[in-house]
Amino acid sequence: MPTIVTHALAGATLVGLACRKPLSEPGVLPWLALCGAAAMLPDLDVVTFKLGIPYASPWGHRGFSHSLAAAALLAALLAWLARPIWRRAGLSAAMATVLLFLSVASHAALDMICDASFGPALFMPWSDHRYLSDWKPIEGAPLGLKRWFGPKGWRVVDTEFLYVWLPCAALWLGRGWWLRRAA
Repeated sequence: MPTIVTHALAGATLVGLACRKPLSEPGVLPWLALCGAAAMLPDLDVVTFKLGIPYASPWGHRGFSHSLAAAALLAALLAWLARPIWRRAGLSAAMATVLLFLSVASHAALDMICDASFGPALFMPWSDHRYLSDWKPIEGAPLGLKRWFGPKGWRVVDTEFLYVWLPCAALWLGRGWWLRRAA
């Protein structure tokens, strides 16, 4: 799995591309922070390891919490709870919900291109099939802190930088350029 920071960056970038306001506008940064945090939420299911729920279980890591149904539920809940944030950003309830859905769903999309053994169960609860892309350039982040301080940790940083951070930086730069030209 990619790191939660990378999930947050991808979720905020995806939503940031849909925002036509500069980052300096009131409400935009809190909105993007919310969307970045929303993109991290599916990984709260790591608690299932401590509860003895197997990884391969539909209710284990990358199970229901990584599904599109869970993304829709989380988006609706967050849109309801965070009304002041998206209103200050100038969004409608429908647009805020759609963008939050895309942010949460981006988590599963990134997990699908990582070298994990089990992909996300996108269509839970209707199907517990796990989906992985044939193209898996991102090294899965280690769960233990000790493994971060070795070759595995560096491979994670390298692949996330190359396949997520650099493209996100390019998209943010392109967004800034487009907003300046449009002004």
